[in-house]
Amino acid sequence: MKRSILALGLTLISLASHAATVTVGEWTPVFKGIELATGQQVATVGTEPNLRLFCYRVDLTDPDIVLMGTPKCTNCGVFETLAQNTSGFLEESGVQVAINGGFYSDSFGPTDQPVGTPVSVRGLAFTKGIQVSAADDTTYATALLFAENNVPSLALNASAALDTTGVYTAISGNLPLLTNGVIAQNPIPNDRDPRTAVGISEDKRYLFLMTLDGRQAGWSDGADWYTTGEWLRRFGAYDGINVDGGGSTTIAMADCQGKAVRLNRPSFVAAYGRERNVGHNFGVYAAPLPSELKNLQVNAAGTSTTITWETDAEATTQVEYGTTSAYGSATPLDSRPKRKHVATITGLSQGSNYFFKAVSEGSAGTLAQECRFTTSTAESRTTLFGLNQVWKYATNNLDGVNWKAASYNDSAWTGQGAGLLYVLENSAQVSPRTTQMPPTSGTPPRTYYFRTHFNFSGSKDGVSLQFSNYVDDGAVFYLNGAEVYRLRMQAAPIVIANNSAAIGTPCTGTAQAGDAATICPDVFTISGAQLASLVEGDNVIAVEVHNATGSDLVFGSALIQVSAVQSAPQLNIWTESDFTTLFWNGTGFTLQQSTDLGAPANWADFPGTPPSPVTVTNSTSTYFRLRN
Repeated sequence: MKRSILALGLTLISLASHAATVTVGEWTPVFKGIELATGQQVATVGTEPNLRLFCYRVDLTDPDIVLMGTPKCTNCGVFETLAQNTSGFLEESGVQVAINGGFYSDSFGPTDQPVGTPVSVRGLAFTKGIQVSAADDTTYATALLFAENNVPSLALNASAALDTTGVYTAISGNLPLLTNGVIAQNPIPNDRDPRTAVGISEDKRYLFLMTLDGRQAGWSDGADWYTTGEWLRRFGAYDGINVDGGGSTTIAMADCQGKAVRLNRPSFVAAYGRERNVGHNFGVYAAPLPSELKNLQVNAAGTSTTITWETDAEATTQVEYGTTSAYGSATPLDSRPKRKHVATITGLSQGSNYFFKAVSEGSAGTLAQECRFTTSTAESRTTLFGLNQVWKYATNNLDGVNWKAASYNDSAWTGQGAGLLYVLENSAQVSPRTTQMPPTSGTPPRTYYFRTHFNFSGSKDGVSLQFSNYVDDGAVFYLNGAEVYRLRMQAAPIVIANNSAAIGTPCTGTAQAGDAATICPDVFTISGAQLASLVEGDNVIAVEVHNATGSDLVFGSALIQVSAVQSAPQLNIWTESDFTTLFWNGTGFTLQQSTDLGAPANWADFPGTPPSPVTVTNSTSTYFRLRN
């Protein structure tokens, strides 16, 4: 059973060598042989950045520790690995902790490509004794090498002439941050970006995996290479290298179910709502920490979760839970002494993260185990219209005209066409460019207006609408005349007019910055009160797309209806001593019982219609079922 401790009680030690307040947290065990600490810098003068850091310390002498990098792609031609985000790498490979790794490139440079896209690693990379990438790049020639027994060494010039005999794992970077405990004097001071760094201790016992967030005012501004080396040394490293950073910087760990928990706030997630898919990740296999409880299992559904575990001696049953590590809620205490324990949590939000602690009290004292779970989103998805939807469009100034209303007559508009609709856009990364709008040269109008229809049927209960868009540059979306979303436009209550400029451009932070490229669609969802204007039958989506300062414009949108689906639960039964426990995961179901399955069966609701779990005393043969 994997175990993770996500509620880190840290004693912070202040360092006074800087104008900023610097704090370094205590090491907290998260797996056998792996500890986690955090760091923070709070600026007290305007020239200092605010910083947030996470660092793993891995005991390379622990016999259960195994290092793992992104594996070699054996059928990718000239490419070496397949693009994947750090959390996906952790879950697929089964490692317990992971960071993004070495630099990489693909057909378009070091960009964000769909998962599974063939890419290449820059510099030397080994995993489990297999060479993933050769030391053939002088820009990325600083590497940490590990033998099969995890003994590390630093290579400052990992060139083609490097003897790699006995190398079992290797990760490369673009420059050294620490050499023999001395911080390297690297160029470009005050270049504040997110950073990822890897280091080793002087006695070569410990491996350090560190991330430093950036590009997020109010959270963490980022740091230059010197400051990154300074922090790596604070955590205990003696030698260290800088690996891929920026929007790639990610650090994750496995929860008790082997699912990835992202610890930091990657700048790519802040911009696009997801992790960047990178060409190289690096992780560590480790054994779980000793657990006081046995066989802890979590079955998370849409709005309920069932947690089961066992104890060697009879004890009580309860689970504390909440959306933070402070919990705040608890299941009813089951004081009946048991060795098999079950608790069902209801009233949860779909697709949400929860922390919990399973607790049993008995003759062995108080036994507990902490972990987390994510509720599933039981849903069906129906495409109401695709990216090739036909839209009417116009460029006349429509200030003061209720062009967004469903009843508005758009028959006199300039034209119509299927998405993507575009003006003066020639990038191959913007696709499919289907309808060219005027003008074909010169400077386009600041704002283009679009309208289309779709049909909706059934109840709005449990329904949300997801928009997946390609927009260059900003837009305001309306449903039957009611505004529902602003994309890269000034926030309400500012009135958007024909001459209003977009306040941003698409794909920021990628090689396609400024273009509505396929790698970074703008996705948003509306639900609840935002659907007040949705009606059965014909509906109208109206969109005004605004340029920022560029000379091109792109628009296309797909609309997906997402509906909640209730799935049938599984009825489970445990027998222990002279009683039986029945439990199921799901809401809206009632337990029934019968002592006679003759024709017709004599089914009756269980007295009091209790929720899961239900404990009964063994007395006679009884049959149970759930009804909806």
